[in-house]
Amino acid sequence: MSADQGIEGNTIKIGSFLPLSGALGGIGSGLKVGMETYIKYFNAELSGEVGGKKIDSIFLDDQFVPEKSYQAVKKLVESDKVFALVGAVGTPGISASMDYIVQKGIPFVYQGSGAPVLYAPPKRNVFPVQPSYIFEGRVMVKFIADHLNGKKIFVVYQNDEAGEGVREGIKEILPDYKRKNVTVVKEVPVDRSMTDFSPVATQIKQEQPDAVIVFAFGGLAVGVVKAAREAGIDFQKIKFLTTYVNSDPIWFLMAGNMWNDIYCGAWASPTTGDYYKNFMRVWKQYSGQKKDPSPYNIAGWIAAETFVEGLKRTQKLFGSITWNNFIKAMETFNEKGGWSGGMAYKLAFKPFNANDKTCRFPQEYLYFVVGVKKQYQLYKQAKTLEELFIKAY
Repeated sequence: MSADQGIEGNTIKIGSFLPLSGALGGIGSGLKVGMETYIKYFNAELSGEVGGKKIDSIFLDDQFVPEKSYQAVKKLVESDKVFALVGAVGTPGISASMDYIVQKGIPFVYQGSGAPVLYAPPKRNVFPVQPSYIFEGRVMVKFIADHLNGKKIFVVYQNDEAGEGVREGIKEILPDYKRKNVTVVKEVPVDRSMTDFSPVATQIKQEQPDAVIVFAFGGLAVGVVKAAREAGIDFQKIKFLTTYVNSDPIWFLMAGNMWNDIYCGAWASPTTGDYYKNFMRVWKQYSGQKKDPSPYNIAGWIAAETFVEGLKRTQKLFGSITWNNFIKAMETFNEKGGWSGGMAYKLAFKPFNANDKTCRFPQEYLYFVVGVKKQYQLYKQAKTLEELFIKAY
């Protein structure tokens, strides 16, 4: 294995492992379409910025099974000999493969997970992008206290590593709001084996909180919301928040009007101006899709876009693309207040320091959208992104 592997002539080979079939196949497939769209755009219009090199991508289906994730990673690294791993989905498979990835030293850019293991402790070759669930927990409390003026918070959390992350974030920040008397009145776990969420709704009614954090993915979140509606809970009086993982408008198809009034986390920069015009041009020209891009498509776009930004910096700083040069180039993202040149916002990777987890912090900023008439809209009108985004730390 060579630190120059994956570069053959003018081709840079990258690999992704993600669910393309099974229960979560829609998420992985959405990410794949977004990545492919950006890669086609890069190869056709931007490759001159990295010495004329083109990107070739390999996508392996791990079906959201950790053992298959690990085998897919080994194949990509040892058999396909990719230059970098770009784009993965799911905390279990990423966690199962992490020791191997760190041992090999191959660059790993963008993981479809907010698990703290991605940056704490920091790993020199691993560059997480989407916000940590710890960050999201902190931002949710800030939003409830500062924007919704809430004090009593009820937490429904998915009983797994991701759920523990958001709980940790909430616990971290509560002391900052002690003077405002912000408290968590109750925490209730949910898991994928559950089909009856009415006991959760009953407890919410009993506690009468100002806000309910529903940190659960997909059908679990819909189940909690549906049970709360059926229990007669007034979503205008008790505000419901959920994770950015549930930001796809597909939830309006799954839950209908029940999903109205839900505040949902978001982290990709709201697309406006010339960037948005070009993005939509590229989407229509290269995606092969007739519908507008989903959040999963956008996540894939961001994965490829972030990797390419690293390539551009490598070419500019060093003139030759190797693992070491690429990693050093990624470590310049913190300059000028962080990189906001794409859909990510203020990504700020710094030179590696094993004792400083912030050197591999993913995006620290989130904002919220709210369901209105079966579609999302921004939680407030803002003149600048600085006004819109809420910083975790």
